[in-house]
Amino acid sequence: MEPPQQLPQASALEIEQIKVVDYLLNLEHKQGGPKAKYFRNRGFHPEQWQDMAEALRQHGMTQPVTEASDTRFGRKFTVECQIQTPDGKNPCILTGWIQEGTKPPRLVTAHPNS
Repeated sequence: MEPPQQLPQASALEIEQIKVVDYLLNLEHKQGGPKAKYFRNRGFHPEQWQDMAEALRQHGMTQPVTEASDTRFGRKFTVECQIQTPDGKNPCILTGWIQEGTKPPRLVTAHPNS
């Protein structure tokens, strides 16, 4: 089955503060630490976590879905490429989203696309 071009309900994407602050921007997190270093080097910081959440929301709304599959958690989507960053480098990243039933997709991860 071909993935959709864009995330469903893209205007209502869910990005939790705890996901951004305690995972994606937390240098001490076991899995998130390397991601935090990368995103902090792009100019994102926990004190302004809303800036990263908005950049991730825009990424999810504007960049293409490259994979979609059904999992026990819901429908999983992978979105790839450009994110607007404070340092202006705007790198290509990969984000993962889960859609449970008819709810809007929720961000589950983000990392450099390498």
